Amino acid sequence: MLSSEQLHDLRRLLQERQIGAGISLLKDYRPQLEAMKAGEINTGVAVGTLAQWVDVGFEGGELLDQLLAGFTTEKRTSLPLTDYLQLRMAEAVVAMRREELAQALEHLSAVLVIEKDMGDPRIAVIAGLWKARCLRKAGEYEQALEVTRQSMKLAKREGLAHLAALLRTLESWMLFQQGESKEAVRILQEAEAVLRDTDDYITLGNIQSAYGRIALREGRYDHAMQYFDASIELFAKRSSMEGYLARSLTNIAQAKRFLALQLRRSIDAKRERQRNNNQPELPADKKDKAGQLERMYELLRNAQEDLAKADEIYRRRGNHHGTGNVDVNYAQICVDLGDLDMAEKRASEAFELGATKADYLLMCRARVVQATVANARFEEQIGEADDPSRFAQLANDCAKEAVALGERTESRRLVAQAYICEGMTLVNGFFNNSEKARACCDQAETYLNHDRHDALWQEVEILRSRILHAGLEDPNLRAWSQGAVGDKSLQEVVADFEEVLIRRVWEREGRKVSRVANKLAVSPKKVRRVLRHLGLLEMGSA
Repeated sequence: MLSSEQLHDLRRLLQERQIGAGISLLKDYRPQLEAMKAGEINTGVAVGTLAQWVDVGFEGGELLDQLLAGFTTEKRTSLPLTDYLQLRMAEAVVAMRREELAQALEHLSAVLVIEKDMGDPRIAVIAGLWKARCLRKAGEYEQALEVTRQSMKLAKREGLAHLAALLRTLESWMLFQQGESKEAVRILQEAEAVLRDTDDYITLGNIQSAYGRIALREGRYDHAMQYFDASIELFAKRSSMEGYLARSLTNIAQAKRFLALQLRRSIDAKRERQRNNNQPELPADKKDKAGQLERMYELLRNAQEDLAKADEIYRRRGNHHGTGNVDVNYAQICVDLGDLDMAEKRASEAFELGATKADYLLMCRARVVQATVANARFEEQIGEADDPSRFAQLANDCAKEAVALGERTESRRLVAQAYICEGMTLVNGFFNNSEKARACCDQAETYLNHDRHDALWQEVEILRSRILHAGLEDPNLRAWSQGAVGDKSLQEVVADFEEVLIRRVWEREGRKVSRVANKLAVSPKKVRRVLRHLGLLEMGSA
């Protein structure tokens, strides 16, 4: 059994974030911990303290499970309230490790209620930190931010500077999700300054990872990779942090994929310019293109290697969310490389993993990839004997479900991605519904706010371009867009265009003449005249 002095030392080291020293002590104390019996003095406190150390990197998860199993219902009823409180904290850690977020939140909420009668602010701060973390993982960002700020206020009041810094990193992440990147960076820098002299490699690595995610959002992919490399170096310092290492490997793979897509778009844009200007492809252009393509494929291969390493770690640890994220990212790269069979397989696996934990974030991302794959299969099979419409319908079903799943979270970017996906489906050659696709695109823009620098915003621009192209189904519009006007004068073309425009606006505005007139700033009389000429309005109609 650990003495009160030993428990005090362990709690002090936790508070000061001297993680290496604490882990060294725990290794020495392990025989005493293993010999503990439920019901002995301070056993609940000892188990709660051990749980906090497991959370920061001590490899004692199995020991924690073993000790908790000894606390039967009968033994719990006779525990002092302090021990019972710590026991619920330990159970929250176990639930978090198993990705049972609802169960963890239940334990933590109970702790926060009981603590009000105990007057132990340090426990309240830690419980608040863990609760906010669970809410963040569940995509409940607003509530997570509220809990974080309440706990941070308490930590500052009690002089718990290092715990306050930990909470600041969480606050930064939530602000980043709300699009406040500059404020997020400022808070991260302040937290890093407090923790820099500690060996809390988990939090320091998370800070570097957060810098990387912000750079990723801003389209600074090279900088993002540097930050992720820094986080990988920190997480590699202790074997117990391999779960965090896997996350950074997944992040850096995403950065490499975005760099590869950037190269692909650069190649396509140059080819389009040459075609429009009737310029031949010179030998130097071919050499440059070959170099860019090789670099693109190298980035994608490296990204796959990073994901394979992350996958091995997550599967060994039984981490559903991490494994699912790897599957989604791997599937996206397979789409880029044209391997639709593997993309479909990995996306399906990701959805099933998400479904086992009601992980709506993961389920939504998986459905987006599945819709993308189905759309690609539809485009591939146009003109073949088999009916490709089944792929178009599948894409539509997956995209709609992605939107529904995304809206069950508070991730604005995820919902935007789902709407982009639905828009891409609606504008394909089967549905060809540019109006509904445009509505999806507008929705995506609303959710993105000022995030208009990265790959997701480029997807919005691609969708806009496809909508514009699909909207040219009128033969006159298509001809005019190519500069073909036949024998018509400018005045005649303008008159024809007015008819097309007034008809379209009339249909979009519920076939109300007054709305069209107001929208186009023309007289209702002119609108009626055009509509009658087109046979859309009877004489004498309003």
